[in-house]
Amino acid sequence: MREVECKISKIIINEQNDAQIIWIQEVDGQRAFAVIVGFFEASSLRDRIRGFKPPRPMTHNLVTNCIRDLGGALKRVVVTELKENTYFANLIVEREGQTIAVDARPSDGLVLAMQESVPIFVADDVLNEAGKWSMEPQIDVALEALADEFGEDLDDAFEDPDDYDDDDDDQEESGEDEPYGSL
Repeated sequence: MREVECKISKIIINEQNDAQIIWIQEVDGQRAFAVIVGFFEASSLRDRIRGFKPPRPMTHNLVTNCIRDLGGALKRVVVTELKENTYFANLIVEREGQTIAVDARPSDGLVLAMQESVPIFVADDVLNEAGKWSMEPQIDVALEALADEFGEDLDDAFEDPDDYDDDDDDQEESGEDEPYGSL
């Protein structure tokens, strides 16, 4: 299976709906696709991108703590399969010289990848198939439909991971308001 390195290119969070959208795009290309996730996973992903560290371990922290405390290290996350409109993924863990693939939901894998700063890969055949149905130009059509449905300007509802680089922790200087309040 050929794997293609990808990145999270967009997070669309609508607090009035449980289905949230995470856009995945190949690092060295234009192919992209959407993964529908729950509100908890999208919020966790947004928090990881912003560098928020909860005072007590959340579920995703628990998983990485278990991997680490058992002598392993998360090396990458791979979206391996698309079957009956459902994505499948593996956490690739190295422990004592062995590589272990742990079955995971892609939404959880994406959060763990951001939390542990490990790369995200997608099987080339998954990227080809998913890309047929999730072309980037369709985002504008989807946004218009959302705006019509909710009757408001949704520009502030979208997260772009590139807006939260490690060198710019001061949101006031960047002109961004905190739309979610403190957590």
